[in-house]
Amino acid sequence: MKMKTYIEKGEKKAGNLAELAKILEIKANYLSMVKTNKRGLPVEVCIQLAEFIDENELHVIAASNLVTEKDERKRKILESCFRRVAGIAAIVLFIGSISMTSPTVQAKNISLEAEQFILC
Repeated sequence: MKMKTYIEKGEKKAGNLAELAKILEIKANYLSMVKTNKRGLPVEVCIQLAEFIDENELHVIAASNLVTEKDERKRKILESCFRRVAGIAAIVLFIGSISMTSPTVQAKNISLEAEQFILC
């Protein structure tokens, strides 16, 4: 996710950018520059923002560092934070879909067994 998205989530919760800046104890124009990918946030402010919007602290820190990081090797490391979560989310969705279909299959089996019992 991009910093803009995190900041917009914070703006929505706080009411506006100026209120979010007050909550994070930084200037609104600085936060505006972060939102437009011109600056990054210090780690401690990333953590405050993450806690305020109920997001993973590492993701917000990585997103902030991606704004300013020029070294391609370091960028790949930061981007890997998001890929790991996407992979985990896919696994969770897959497992969830399997567990959701299992009761249906079990119900159909019970229904077939009941029909066979009645026919006997």
